Amino acid sequence: MTKRILVGAAILVATIVIIVGLVSMKPEPPKKKPFVQAIVVDTKAVEAQDVQFIVDSQGPVLPVENSTLVAEVSGRITDVSDNFRVGAFVEKGEVLFTIDPANYVANMRSAEAALAQAQANYQDAKARTEQARKDWKKIGKGEPSDLVLRLPQLKQAEAAVQSAEADLMRARRDLDRTKVKANFDALIQSKMVGLGQFVNVGSQVATVYGTEYAEVRLPVPDQELAFLDVPDIDNPQQQPAVRLVGTYAGKEQIWFGKLVRTEGVVEQTNRLTYLVAQIEDPYNLENKRDNSTPLRFGTFVRAEIAGKEREGLIALPRQALYFGNTVLILENESEVRLQEVTLARTEANTIYIDSGLQSGDEVIVTPVHNPVNGMKVQKVGTQAKSGSANSNDTALNTSADTAKQ
Repeated sequence: MTKRILVGAAILVATIVIIVGLVSMKPEPPKKKPFVQAIVVDTKAVEAQDVQFIVDSQGPVLPVENSTLVAEVSGRITDVSDNFRVGAFVEKGEVLFTIDPANYVANMRSAEAALAQAQANYQDAKARTEQARKDWKKIGKGEPSDLVLRLPQLKQAEAAVQSAEADLMRARRDLDRTKVKANFDALIQSKMVGLGQFVNVGSQVATVYGTEYAEVRLPVPDQELAFLDVPDIDNPQQQPAVRLVGTYAGKEQIWFGKLVRTEGVVEQTNRLTYLVAQIEDPYNLENKRDNSTPLRFGTFVRAEIAGKEREGLIALPRQALYFGNTVLILENESEVRLQEVTLARTEANTIYIDSGLQSGDEVIVTPVHNPVNGMKVQKVGTQAKSGSANSNDTALNTSADTAKQ
């Protein structure tokens, strides 16, 4: 029994010795430098250039002239123009409809007769005054009184003539008002009366929109005004161009106008300043431009307002900005340097840098998480070369290991 235990122990010790010997004889693996995976980034070589700022806004197209027509005389509508319908275009002075003029013709005739009578009375009074003056020269002494010369009667007759003339003027004006006319070139937006209807003085008969000009109220934040040449009343030539983009018949269309004024106050509800862009002949009625699209009232448009021009600015994508005033410059083809810059303007997708960069600097435009000076990066387009080099190094190391074995 004891002999078996001793033999087993001897075998175990021999096995351990053999294993230790084999392990000690194994060659050590070659030591490799730790490999740090560099971030792959895209860069942009910057170049200073002149930039014209664009300020974006939006709003609905409105008529400059928006008027409600009312009847100025009473009566029944006896005639209606073919153009007196919603959506029709009418010219300035065009008759829209006619109110029965019979009573007003009679009033005018009566006023003419009254004027003729007053003028006759005036001539009679004037003749009597002249005769009284002659009679006084023959038999009177000194200066005659007004009563002797019948001057009060003459002035009364003269006043009666003026009153009759005013009545005739009023009668003619009322007769003319039986023809309701457009006060300007317009689009009939709505109408409230029709043939045979009786209207009273002051009755609303139609709403018309002037077609000579359209305008768009454009809300702009106060800080954006710094990039605009706001129109000045004393300098009408200072009217920045405005590009308007909207939809007509399902397709995007473009129109052009000018910034003509500011409303002069800050809106209390949203703290915005409203600028007004004006578009000439929005329905193309005057110019008759071929293949041009009318800009209809009510169309909602996006506006691009031409702003001030600045020289020597560098434009970069918005994502290239870190910490509010810092960009990343690629140095030595593989290292990051943080560079503070001065911004001229920041937009949703673009930043404009005034100072802090030089033309030719390579700015990293790929987002980098927690960038620091000296961080290792790899430029897009160079990773293939680096990959080949790493592959070669691995192949050489593998060959060396095989040779040692």
